[in-house]
Amino acid sequence: MKNIVILGAGFGGLRAAMDISRKLTELKLLDKYRVMLVDRNDCHLYTPFLYLLAAASEELPRSTCTYDTSSLMKGSSVRFMQSEVASLDLMNGDVHLKTGEEIRADFLVIAMGSETNYFGIPGLKEHAQELKTVQSALRVRETLKQAFAKGGDVKIVAGGAGPNGIELATELRLWANKEEKKNQNLRVSISIVEALPTVLMGMDPRVQKSAAKRLADLGIELKLNAKIVSVSEKEIAIDGGAKIPFDVFVWTGGIKTPDAVTQLPIQKEPHGKPVPQPSLACLPGTPDLKLGPMVYGIGDSVCFVNPKTQRPVPAVAHIAILEGGIAAHNLIEQIKTAEIPGYKPQLTSYVPKEYPYIIVAGGSWAVAKLGPFVFSGLLGWTFEKLVELKYLSSIMPFMSALKKSLFG
Repeated sequence: MKNIVILGAGFGGLRAAMDISRKLTELKLLDKYRVMLVDRNDCHLYTPFLYLLAAASEELPRSTCTYDTSSLMKGSSVRFMQSEVASLDLMNGDVHLKTGEEIRADFLVIAMGSETNYFGIPGLKEHAQELKTVQSALRVRETLKQAFAKGGDVKIVAGGAGPNGIELATELRLWANKEEKKNQNLRVSISIVEALPTVLMGMDPRVQKSAAKRLADLGIELKLNAKIVSVSEKEIAIDGGAKIPFDVFVWTGGIKTPDAVTQLPIQKEPHGKPVPQPSLACLPGTPDLKLGPMVYGIGDSVCFVNPKTQRPVPAVAHIAILEGGIAAHNLIEQIKTAEIPGYKPQLTSYVPKEYPYIIVAGGSWAVAKLGPFVFSGLLGWTFEKLVELKYLSSIMPFMSALKKSLFG
């Protein structure tokens, strides 16, 4: 029995596991291949909704953005293991878990997502809160509740004017408005600090303009070209000498691939011999998503550059899902080549390009780009809900997905 091991039950890993399991069933190869999905959490996290947990005026249940992985795998041949990866030994094909167990991986799909990147900025990790997990989102919310309860002037800063920073800041503004009405002594100011000259760098200028206007309309101060050089307990130092005081600082400004992935010896010499390479923010992706003879990398674990814009392809859910499907297809083609005499594999390539995207910016307002069209407001938000429903219905029964989408 050969093991196909998928590390990470995020968007890409879940899609790869489901597709591989289904195709092995169709090929009647489940007696020869076993699919194993490993994740340190017992739930699949719908990361686009983390900001809602952190910034909702009314407490939301954890289930708003998490779905039990074992339940999602019910009825499939996928074996789910809740465990954390300690290290990977590609030379011997072993996955070492922090519990001390070892898993033999005949095929490996690395979909371990990302960690918060603090870029070595002094004091940033110690004094800023992150928005990466359910636990961190709930910590942000508790900190905000305590700040609002004290009253007076409350200064909230979001680090980074990417999608996460904008979604968080705008939802926080709506929550703060409600709190100010209940407490006349409370005055909340919200700002976004961004090192680059525009919000949503790399996105369509019309989307950038629409998002910036939405921030201005909500009274959120935007500080562009403001590179953070250090952070103390209550103050952010900006390159050039400016200081930005804060009561709550949430960092949403960057991600990096986990160290267990970036330290892998996967750069290849002409004859395929693995050799070490320096640690990167992410691993360079390949068209077939293969990192080695039996190893695939998808989602935030790999990075691509859009040849048209010369900018990195954003680490967003629909791209990870697409890559998960491509990796699953190519892995199955590899298996069919081994199992079917004379079979010629039909591989699929991932081509970096511009994809549709949606930025939610407070309540029932979003800006979306679909092909050449950009639309915002309630229409953009409606499009976001349809995209959410489409994804959820791909991992659970339609009526369950509809209920989740409508009621959380």
